[in-house]
Order: sequence, then structure tokens, then C-alpha cells
Amino acid sequence: MSLPAAAAPAASGSPAPGTSPSAGASSGVLFGGDAQLSGLAHVGRSPAIVRTYDTIDTVGAFPSGDETSALRSGATLLASLGTGHDRDWASIAVGTSDTAVLTYLRAVNTAATFHHLNAVYMSFNHEPNAKFDAGKGSPAQFVAAWRHVYQLAAGAHLNAQSGGHLRWVWILTANGFEHQGTADSFWPGAESVDVVGVDGYVSGNCSNKAGGSYLDPAKTATNPEAVFGAALKWSAAHAAGKPVFIPEWGSVPFTSAALRPAFIGAMTRYVAAHPQLGAVLYWNDHAHRDSCDYALDHDPASQGALAAMGRDPHFQAHP
Repeated sequence: MSLPAAAAPAASGSPAPGTSPSAGASSGVLFGGDAQLSGLAHVGRSPAIVRTYDTIDTVGAFPSGDETSALRSGATLLASLGTGHDRDWASIAVGTSDTAVLTYLRAVNTAATFHHLNAVYMSFNHEPNAKFDAGKGSPAQFVAAWRHVYQLAAGAHLNAQSGGHLRWVWILTANGFEHQGTADSFWPGAESVDVVGVDGYVSGNCSNKAGGSYLDPAKTATNPEAVFGAALKWSAAHAAGKPVFIPEWGSVPFTSAALRPAFIGAMTRYVAAHPQLGAVLYWNDHAHRDSCDYALDHDPASQGALAAMGRDPHFQAHP
């Protein structure tokens, strides 16, 4: 079945994900994933939120085929706008890409209006703490770029607080919340962030392997707290009242076939036990820079575990 998009998250008096001031509204978590998740035969439902990726170089291509399919299915988007080639955070902060950025943000807002969505979720340069973004500038320059992009949207009345549909999700990798000071240094401030996002995986050290033979790790393989606990603690301390999304999560298969389904089941229980979590999006793909393979295409047991998450009453958020 196709689920409509969620209501906007709690910020500036707005309702939390999956809630609405209207009568009969339901609460819960947005169940979703990347575009590749939609093609899995055994998951049994359409995502309520779909993770997509765009860059300033390709703003004219929005919506892509994947984004169009998601919107037509009734899902909302969590879309990233990357810097593209030959741009750093300092140049964006001083406005050299304003025309392209505004073109993109207006197109996203227009899509939300056309598809009757209360909110579309946006992120600028997700995972800025990851090593492949090291050449784009300092954390302070990222903060300046984020605030500039956010203010562009605000000035054009595209943000939810100014009459539009855009809700902003600031996303770091999970280890960015574990290392002292990293999250603080990249934090743009509560006034320009609606949702805190954390991307985290059970990887079996796959980024350091040439092939896909993953050794079974310690008990952390089925312990989501070991992956996401630091982010939830940081958010409670620095962004109290704002929901937390997990825009990307997943597990490699490991040599024990039971581990990945067990982790997915543990995630279902973990998310249900932490009410600040408003959305979880499984990343059903192979990593683009290393040997990490999180795709469930050939793993019916893990698809079944994800289907059970999708059926769980806690994961039925809709307007």
C-alpha cells in the first residue's frame, strides 16, 4: 500500500512527524528508505519517505525519475542538495551559487504543493564530517554555507516557518556524534535546523576490505544503541524538542545469515522505544566508495524483517 507523507516535525509549534492538529490523525514513525528499497518484492508496502540525492550541478533535473515515482506514490522526500563539482562551502556562503540553489529549492517546494504534501525534508551537504568532504572547507565554513542556504529559502518563503513546505534536516554520520566536539563544530544552530539526522550502519569494517566477506562482529551487530545512542544523547543536550531522523541505516550481510535480520528486528524495537525518532530510512544499496554492501535484494530473511518493521503499528505515520 502507499502511505501519504507525514506531517511536519516539531519545530516552532508545529506537530511532530506523523501527527496533525486535525481530528483522527495518527502518530508514529515514518518508514522509508532510498529509491532502491521500493523495488524489494518482500517488503510489502511503499515507503512513506524516500531518500534522494541531488547536486547544484543538476538542479534543473529535479524531480528525477526516482523522485517523481516517490511523489506519485504518495511519499514525501528527504532530499539532499550537494555542492557538486568545483564548489566549496566558502563560495556557497558568499552567494556564488544562489541562482541555482533557489531554482532547486523552489522546484522542491512546488512539487510539495502539487502533490499536496505538508512537508518535504531538505538537507544541504549531508554528512559534512565525512572524510570525502574534507576538501570543501572548515566546519565553520560549512556552518556559514548551511545558514546562507537556509536563509535563501526563508527569504523566498519556502520554509515551513515562512509559508512554504521545506523542513531542514542536518545530517552527520554516527561517528560525528561519538567524537568529542565534532557535532558541535558543524552545528548551524537550532534556529536553522528542524530535524537532527544521523546516518549509521553495522559495517563489519567493510570500508577497509577489498571484498565482501564480512567477519561477524561482537554483540554490537544487533545493538542499535551502539550505533545511534551518542546521536540521541547529543540531540537531547543540544537540540531539545527537535525530532531525530535516521536518513540512512543498514547492515552488511556478515558470514552468519541470522545477524542482519536480527539487527533489523532490534532496530524495530529500538526506534519504538525512543519517541524522539521520527523517521528511519533503510539504505538498500552498495556503498559508492568502498566494499560495503547493504542491499537486501538477495536476502529474503532480511527483507522479511524489514517487512515486519513496516507492518509494526509504530511505523504507520501519515498526515
